[in-house]
Amino acid sequence: MRRAVCTGVMAVSAVLLIVMGILVTMFFSRMIDSFIYKELQLREGTETFELWRQPPVEPLMSVYLFNLTNPRDFMRGEKPRFREIGPYVYSEKWEKIVRGFHDNGTVTYHPTKQFFFNRALSRGDEEDIIQTLNIPLMSAAAQLKYTQSFTRLATSSLFGVLNQEVVIQKTIKELLWGYNDTLIKLAKDMMPPGRVIPHDMFGFFVGKNESLETGEFTVHTGRGGPKTYGVIDNWNGINQMDFWKTEECNSIKGTDGTAFPPGLSTNTTLHLFNPDLCRSIPLVFKKHVVRNGVEGYRFTPPMNIFDTVEQNPDNACFCMVDEGNSCGRQGLFNISACKFGAPMAISWPHFLYGDPKLLEEVEGLNPNPNLHEFYLDFQPKLSIAMAAKARMQINFMISKVDDIKQVAGIPEVVFPLFWFESGISELPEKVMDKLRMVSTLPETARAGISYSMFGLGGILLFCVALMIWKKMRSKSYGSGGVNHADVEFEKRTDGVSVKTQPKV
Repeated sequence: MRRAVCTGVMAVSAVLLIVMGILVTMFFSRMIDSFIYKELQLREGTETFELWRQPPVEPLMSVYLFNLTNPRDFMRGEKPRFREIGPYVYSEKWEKIVRGFHDNGTVTYHPTKQFFFNRALSRGDEEDIIQTLNIPLMSAAAQLKYTQSFTRLATSSLFGVLNQEVVIQKTIKELLWGYNDTLIKLAKDMMPPGRVIPHDMFGFFVGKNESLETGEFTVHTGRGGPKTYGVIDNWNGINQMDFWKTEECNSIKGTDGTAFPPGLSTNTTLHLFNPDLCRSIPLVFKKHVVRNGVEGYRFTPPMNIFDTVEQNPDNACFCMVDEGNSCGRQGLFNISACKFGAPMAISWPHFLYGDPKLLEEVEGLNPNPNLHEFYLDFQPKLSIAMAAKARMQINFMISKVDDIKQVAGIPEVVFPLFWFESGISELPEKVMDKLRMVSTLPETARAGISYSMFGLGGILLFCVALMIWKKMRSKSYGSGGVNHADVEFEKRTDGVSVKTQPKV
């Protein structure tokens, strides 16, 4: 009786262990992911919140400028020749100034960045002199292209009185962070309200250091589910811009680039919104990567993102021809609609993936995907960027303007001004250790627990089967078999043993 009870208990235990192993195999990873995603939510006072508010990384911004080496020939109509100088490297410190949490599961903040010149990593000093285009002058001339002739003639005279020249010489620090310019001051008084320049100085990054100019973001904390984590609810109180032709192109989609919803797959399309880009940039899977032993996914913008309307019809809504601006060429994105009418365009560095004619019209540019591609490498479960290089080039689209003698002789060309990359090459080792744990521990634990349960359940089932077999064998012999104790053997004289009948 006791043996039967023991066998039954073992059988039930074996079945339970196998069932539990199956359940662990099916649901353990989901349970762990659910726990991780819950911990990922932005809640004041948590470690996740502090890491989001003040990222434990040391981003670098490297700026490369194109120095014009043939200004006299350029003024006579020849193609411009450039020599790339730099990088001029700036260490960045990121912080989000949190304004408050809201009942709908969102948080409002101002992103801020501080820039510190890093001489040790730079190839040059901020006092280096560069020869480049006079952007305030060229922008003012472009604004007058479609005005009456006498207006252009009068403005040309004004440029002469103010000693304005097409090519200027400035220090790197002045060109990047600002210098006083007479035309900028005049423009503030003359431009219509919607196009008033917000600064008294001109510089490519003027107003970006320790400022709130990027605007106010409200994003989802992830309380509504992991797919909402970091997604923008509104920017400066709006979720639609008004620069482009359709709601789709004006939509503020995705995140600010510092956080993305967890759980990436190779079919995921991410979106990154940056006010300076005047649009949301899609990111798609490109290839598998490994960073410090952690497997990841590389995401990049689609190859056709800056293609012409003929090549990519989805770009038609960005074509603002009603203001006389070009619809662009392959590899260029015209941002004049959101840059006070100045004919500016962004591209990938060195016109990477652009129209070959862009390179033919200038000298000194050499595109290389390894050096100039925009990418982010993610740990897919948490969607944390293990490495990122946001690379972009700023260009000025020169066009002829009659009756303004200062710009009369220069060729119509897309003039590259500078390109920059901002991001990180690797995460701190403490962060990477956590990513390795998140990447490997759940699967290792699931495999270990499930295999242990399957193994122990299998052993118990084997023992139960063995016990049942022994019991059945014993019963078989007891009911009709021969009792070997009663069998006698008689050895014949020839040495062979034979079985005899049992004695009575």
